[in-house]
Amino acid sequence: MLVSEIPDCFRRVSEWMTNHYLQLNPTKTELIVFGSPAVLGSLSIHGVFLEGDICIRLSPVVKNLGFRLDSTLSFRNQVTKVKCSCFHKLRNIAKMKNFLTERQMKILIQSVILSAIDYCNSLYFSCHSSVINQLQTIQNRACRVIFGLKKRESVQQKLQELHWLKVKERIEFKFLLLIYKAVNGLAPAYLNELITFTNDSGCRRRSLHVVDPYNNRNRAFQTAAPALWNNLPSDIRRAESVTLFKIRLKTHLFKRSYDLP
Repeated sequence: MLVSEIPDCFRRVSEWMTNHYLQLNPTKTELIVFGSPAVLGSLSIHGVFLEGDICIRLSPVVKNLGFRLDSTLSFRNQVTKVKCSCFHKLRNIAKMKNFLTERQMKILIQSVILSAIDYCNSLYFSCHSSVINQLQTIQNRACRVIFGLKKRESVQQKLQELHWLKVKERIEFKFLLLIYKAVNGLAPAYLNELITFTNDSGCRRRSLHVVDPYNNRNRAFQTAAPALWNNLPSDIRRAESVTLFKIRLKTHLFKRSYDLP
C-alpha cells in the first residue's frame, strides 16, 4: 500500500507547488518512514519509482529546515551533529578569551552556542535522558569556556550565576510557551485545535482535558500539553501576556533547576 500511494502523493504535492510558483526536484527528494524499530524492521522497500526512471530513496535520516529527523524520532543523529558543531565553535571561541571580556564571552556564546541548543528544542521533549545529557554537556562546556574552568571543576554554581536554565528546563520552557499560546489562541490553528478544556468556558485558568493518559505517546502535543499545563502554578497560568508568562515561567523553572526555595 505504501509503495502504491507514494507516486500519487508525490504528484499532488508537485501540483500544489506548481500552483504556488514552486518547483519540486524529484532527484533531491527523500522519503522517510517513522515508526518503532519493529515496524521499520518489517519494511522491505528501499525506494519508490515514479514516472520514468526517477526513484525516491528511503532514508533513515532527513533534514527539514536544518533539523535532522530520524525514523524513530530519537534525534540522536541531530544531537551528535549539534554537539560536534558546538564543540568546534567553542574551541575557536576559547582561543579568543584573552581578547574578550567575560561579558563579551557570555554574549558571544549565548548567540552562537545556546541558540544552537535551543533550535527546535521543543522536539526534544521527553526524549531519552542520554540525548538530553549530550545537550547538557554542550552547555557545561560553554560555561567552562566563559569562566576558564577545568574539566573536573563543577559548573553548577557558575551556571546559576549566568542565570541559565539547564537544557531540560529550556526544553520545557519552549514547550510550555507553545501551550500558553495555544490556550490563548495565539498559536497556529493546528495547535489550537489540539487544546481541550475540562469545561466549556475556555478560560485559561481552567485545566486542560487529559487525552487517554494510558497511551504511550507521551511526546505527542495533545498528550503532553495537559500534563505540563495542569501542573503549573495557577499564577503562571493566569499570566495576562506572553511577556509576563515567560518571566514567571523562567523564575519557576530556574528555582526547580537549581533546587532553590
